[in-house]
Amino acid sequence: MDNGVVQEMSRFIGVFILSLCCSFAYADNSDYIWNQQFEKKIVLAESGDVKAQYDIGNMYLKGQGTAKNASEAFKWFEKAAGKKYARAEYKLGYLYHRGEGVRKSNKKAFRWIQSAAKKKYKPAMYYLGKLYTAGDGIRKDLDTALSWHKKAFKAGYNPAKNEVLRLENMIASRRQAERAEDEARQARQQVRIARQAEKKAARKKSVKVAKATRKQKKNVYTSNELRDFLTRHAWVLAGKPAELLPSEVTTCQLDGERLVCESKELEVDESYGVVTYKMKVVINDFNNSGEFNTEYQKDVTLIFPNDPDDPDLLIPIDYGLQKRQLMRCRVNDLGLDCYRGDKRERVAYVRG
Repeated sequence: MDNGVVQEMSRFIGVFILSLCCSFAYADNSDYIWNQQFEKKIVLAESGDVKAQYDIGNMYLKGQGTAKNASEAFKWFEKAAGKKYARAEYKLGYLYHRGEGVRKSNKKAFRWIQSAAKKKYKPAMYYLGKLYTAGDGIRKDLDTALSWHKKAFKAGYNPAKNEVLRLENMIASRRQAERAEDEARQARQQVRIARQAEKKAARKKSVKVAKATRKQKKNVYTSNELRDFLTRHAWVLAGKPAELLPSEVTTCQLDGERLVCESKELEVDESYGVVTYKMKVVINDFNNSGEFNTEYQKDVTLIFPNDPDDPDLLIPIDYGLQKRQLMRCRVNDLGLDCYRGDKRERVAYVRG
């Protein structure tokens, strides 16, 4: 091999090894710096320095220079918050609201976050708006929520912009909703009367119900019998009330040949925060083999981010109706076999 080529290869390998060593040295040096910072801050914190107490709390919360420990973080935030340090008051309220390092308490979370917001700490103003929107620890008040989000956005906290627009739309539509409430109340009364009539008719037709049960075993149904079968039960999935079928959390109304359903407000923990939502469901295409389609959409009404300290916080979903999904179901001896989504995930519902 040509000597020049050998020399070039030797230089390349040397540079690569040097670069790799530097990378490891940098990582070790970064950990060393955090450890040094922690040792320095803990001395100041124990001597009563409020800023150091807050910093130590953050280090425990994020695992910087020490192991993650939410209980220790809470202890140091509590010390600094006792001295009316706004950032620590906010973090203390945040931990109370999430139930991290302390028993969850919405009332205590509201009190501490409100105190920090009144001191014009931007994340606290934003989070206080969220609490008023959800009614956590305080009566739900969209007007006050809008006021706090406007203050946060004016102060330069960018995530508040979308909340301002959303709340303005919600408040603008509130009067229209109030006017429609009387009509909705009458409709609910009609539904209650209809259900009472259905129950009364069902009691008088026990023989017919027995025949329908025999037909179920043979997988023979009329559309009316299948709809009646669905609405007579409170369906359960994995031990919990079903979100997509008539249940303790979902109510359905007859609309022509289909059932139109809506769940109560539900909540789920995601990696980026807590999402409050309702399920909008249409059940249709009933056939005499005991099969039907369930079309559903998640309607996101509220998002609580895990930690809105970051002014450039990104949340991967929007408010409102999400993508429409489809689930195909069939009656069996125990309840319902259903397949949902593009991957046809199997789920089994039982009668409650």
